[in-house]
Amino acid sequence: MSDGRPRSRRRAALLWSLSLVASLVMLWVARAQFGVRLVPDAFEVVDVGAAVLAIGLHPIYAALRAGRLAFALDPVVAHAGGEPRARFDRGALYGSGFVSFLVLLVLPLKLGEASRPLLLAQARQPGVGLAEAVAAVGLERVIDGLLICTMLFGGLAAAHAQTEAFAGADQLATVSRFGQGMGAIFLGALVCAVLAARAPAAWGRGVARVFAPLSSRLGAVLGRVVERLAETFAALLHARRLLALVLVSVGYWAVTVLQLWAVARASGLPLSAAAATATVAIIGLSIQLPGGPAQTGTFQVGAAAALSLFVDLAQVGDPAHAFVATMFALPLLGAVVMAIPGAWLLARVRRATAAAAPADGVLR
Repeated sequence: MSDGRPRSRRRAALLWSLSLVASLVMLWVARAQFGVRLVPDAFEVVDVGAAVLAIGLHPIYAALRAGRLAFALDPVVAHAGGEPRARFDRGALYGSGFVSFLVLLVLPLKLGEASRPLLLAQARQPGVGLAEAVAAVGLERVIDGLLICTMLFGGLAAAHAQTEAFAGADQLATVSRFGQGMGAIFLGALVCAVLAARAPAAWGRGVARVFAPLSSRLGAVLGRVVERLAETFAALLHARRLLALVLVSVGYWAVTVLQLWAVARASGLPLSAAAATATVAIIGLSIQLPGGPAQTGTFQVGAAAALSLFVDLAQVGDPAHAFVATMFALPLLGAVVMAIPGAWLLARVRRATAAAAPADGVLR
């Protein structure tokens, strides 16, 4: 026991050190290649109405982002409880979302991704253990990835049709290749999920057989986990809720694009709807890379690379720098604010769960 804590501290220190180094490197890239700084030299709100709109959209953005998992989790709860109208507890749904958004931003190297499934599993809803929560969140991420890639190429095509000049052919080629690669990964993940949903037990047995030579116990455990993941995919697809989840996700990303466009307008940066759509997509892809706390560095590189396709950063100057800084700070501050009601909702759920039945401390 005494050796465990020092090792844990060393691992944490190593992770944070790697994270900070990654942030510094990416910030250097943003500064050296694009001239974008973490803190702009000057900041001016050119359009107050647009600034108010951007801030006012954040609660809607957060609610859509947190609530859309209902379409994935409600069928699981209904199937497990034998009650077609049963739903995943909304306090746990929104509370876990609001809190995990902040955790995801704060923890280094994308480790915060684990927070949402853990919080969902701790709600102890019928049929929803850690494996089911991971499956639901994973499917949500795959849908987001495919939508982001669609937004990228759709936004670039629309911008080109509007005769918007791409400032750098090299950046355009790099962004396109990166988008194509990420799109292939997300599409492959979706195909695997659909195939697994068609035969959960068979996939579980297959995984168990693959790992059995290493350890029969490990094979059995991994096989059961894969089967439960596939059963969650099957519940969603069988309930025909996938389309609803996709439509709500489209709405969520539309709000995100509108918010970014409003921030650009407030900063005095002229961006069309097509350019704003492509910019959101490029930033969304860039922050998928493991990086520092609050996505520092990866965000700046993604935002700068996107803007460099549509404007001359050196010529635009302060408005571009103010836009990047504001778009970086707004989600972070919004996550801090939304985490407060999120923590309150989770506390209510825990009290209700404790009153209904004593917790056994096991995530099934």
